[in-house]
Amino acid sequence: MINNIYMMVAMTKKSNSIGLNGDMLYHLKEDLKYFKETTSGHTIVCGRKTYFSFPKRPLPNRKNIVLTRSKSIFDGAITMNSKEEVVKYAQNNPNEIIFIVGGDNIYKQFMDVSSKLYITEIEENEKVVADTFFPQIPDKEWKLIQKSDYITPENAPKYRFLVYERKK
Repeated sequence: MINNIYMMVAMTKKSNSIGLNGDMLYHLKEDLKYFKETTSGHTIVCGRKTYFSFPKRPLPNRKNIVLTRSKSIFDGAITMNSKEEVVKYAQNNPNEIIFIVGGDNIYKQFMDVSSKLYITEIEENEKVVADTFFPQIPDKEWKLIQKSDYITPENAPKYRFLVYERKK
């Protein structure tokens, strides 16, 4: 576990669905605001496809790191080529909070080293069509430390914010 590596994701409650065809399943106003407020002033790490899905690149008021196997250069972002490189960076900068923000392959890689999970849990009233998923959150490894009330938008499913901490 790396104390300053966190993950942040919006996913459905039952199936852990996070996206379809390179886009988020839902664009929830309060969730987007929560993401901005939570990650502002910190570092975010994402894959190339996630980086290019941002409406504004790089995301302002954050250090942007793109994790990719390619040798590409991304305007306003740092390129890293391996999980190990990101972990070493986190260990060398222990006062810097680093948020892993997607996509699914990046989440899978960092699930074993993250110390906190910031989850927007979206209710699933009917089966959601998705092609990307967040890993399962085993109860034996994680404890829920914070839970908001549900937000109930008019034209979208209800959702809430959860924070998990890795058990010691």
